[in-house]
Formats: sequence, structure tokens, C-alpha cells
Amino acid sequence: MKLIVSGHDLSEVVEKITWSGDTKQVARELSFTVAHKADDPYLPKVKIDEGDPAQLLSDSGDILFLGPVFDIELSASGSVISYTALDFLFYINNSEISCIFDGTPEEITAQICGELGIPLGAAAQTGIHVYMPCLGKGAYQAIMAAYTAASRQNGKKYIPVMRADKLHIIEKGALCGVILDGSYNLTEASYSSSLRDMVNRVAITDKNGNQISVVEDAEPRQEYGTVQKVLQQEDGEDASSQARSLLKTFTQSASVTAVGDVRAVSGYAVIVQEATTGLYGKFYIESDSHTFEDGKHEMQLTLEFELMMDEQEIEQAEGG
Repeated sequence: MKLIVSGHDLSEVVEKITWSGDTKQVARELSFTVAHKADDPYLPKVKIDEGDPAQLLSDSGDILFLGPVFDIELSASGSVISYTALDFLFYINNSEISCIFDGTPEEITAQICGELGIPLGAAAQTGIHVYMPCLGKGAYQAIMAAYTAASRQNGKKYIPVMRADKLHIIEKGALCGVILDGSYNLTEASYSSSLRDMVNRVAITDKNGNQISVVEDAEPRQEYGTVQKVLQQEDGEDASSQARSLLKTFTQSASVTAVGDVRAVSGYAVIVQEATTGLYGKFYIESDSHTFEDGKHEMQLTLEFELMMDEQEIEQAEGG
């Protein structure tokens, strides 16, 4: 693993590197600490400023991360300086646009990238037309709102990722090729389940609050009791489909610690085989943290059982 900042290889002075991502935080993050002792003449001196480009390269030379340094932390008594860089999704996530879009999500993404000066690698092709007023809306929210509209028609899930300096919109949940097995590369695993978020009955009402239909899970209601939500039907929307999406019995989650593999990142899926927790099969990575320290690479993954998408709603406008 190699860390390069402003063209300088920091292999001799970097103490710890953490490379992480979360499907809910959008931009991936690179944190690293550099040894610093002002009175040590033998320790190489490194000058890193805010905005300096940071790259993390794999052993094969592939760019795992590229983005500017945003945060610098040091203290008078400390022996290290801490730095944090974010990839270029930061700019999409923190920018706003004002436009009425009329096209496919892939066309809308290209238009937004062009306005913000972010190179577009590839955007998942949907061929689904979307009319979307985005007046003062976040650029990330606009992209995801367009793909949310497509997802509700084709059932696919999407997520944005940066590859070097280019934005890609990919289908979420593809297997990354990593198999985690309790007998050799999986060092810790945990599993939890809960009924706290249970919903097993949804009453659908008109805009005046009059109940017009009900969607329910009869068996969980009988076994665990009734938790009901009320959904107001909007003009032109499939309320029954929305109601079914609200039904839930168990909330399940899992996390694992394993020998690091750079392919295991948020938005993709891994295979897990672990006897004690009963975790067997395909799981979706919702967050990941890879730590490189003392020549070792360890990763911690938060896993989900269902493939979910960061859905964003499209603003409605008259005539839309």
C-alpha cells in the first residue's frame, strides 16, 4: 500500500492509514497520521496543506482513493499530525443546482457533472424518462432522485462512487469477489435482530383521512401483535406498492472484522460463512473501514440483509 500526497511518497513517515466509506455519507474518506517531531533531525519533514491531493494506491498500483486534504490536526505535545481527505463526491454532495430536468437519470447525471466540472466515467443506463424540477436542490439529491424514479420502475438499486477523479453510477449490491470464512480470514462477527421497527399493518387513506384499503402481514400480526402505520394516497401514485414497502417484521444487522481486502467496499456485496452467528450467504456492505498499520491490513464491515437504496424524492411542480 502506498500513500502519495502532492506527489510525495509518505511511506517512510506515515504511521496509520484508515480508508473508509458509508452508503449514507456519500464521499469516501482517507485519514492518516504522519510522525512529527520538530527536534528530531533524522525524521523526514513533511509539509501538507489543505487542498493538497492525496492518493492511496494498492500494491498493484491501482488508485483506491483520490481527493484533497480537508482537515489537519496537531498539538504541541503530540508526536503525529492527523490528516483527513475526502474524494470528489464531496463537491457533488455539498453543491446545489437550480434546473428543471427532462430526460433519463443518466442524462441528468451528465448534465449535473458538466455544470459542476466533475468528470463522468459512466452512469448506469436506465432508458427511463424523468421530469424533475430541481430548484435550489442538492446535486447529490437530484442525481439520486432521478435514479430513485427509475428504481421504482425497474426494481434496481443504484449508488454513486468515485473511481479516481471520475463519477460512476453503478447498480448497488454486485458481488465484489470477497468470501469471508470463519475458518481462515474472518476474525470476528456479530449479529443482531429486533422487533422494535416492526410494521405489519398499513391503512391507506384518501386526502381527507378516510380509510380506503388496508395492506397487512397477517401471520406476524397474529404472532407478535399489531403495529399500524397510516399512508395517505397521493394522486397518480401506487399506494398499495408503497404500503407493502413499509411492512417489516425483523430488523437484522451484522458486522464483521476480517483480514483486509480492498475489493470489499460500501455498495458491493460479500459472501460470509460463519457458524457461530449463523451468517451464511450474500450480504450487502453498508459501511467499511480499512486500516493499514504496521504492515497489516484489517477491515471492519457493517452488513445488511436487504438491498436498500438512498431514495430521494422528486419535487412536484404544476404541469410536471
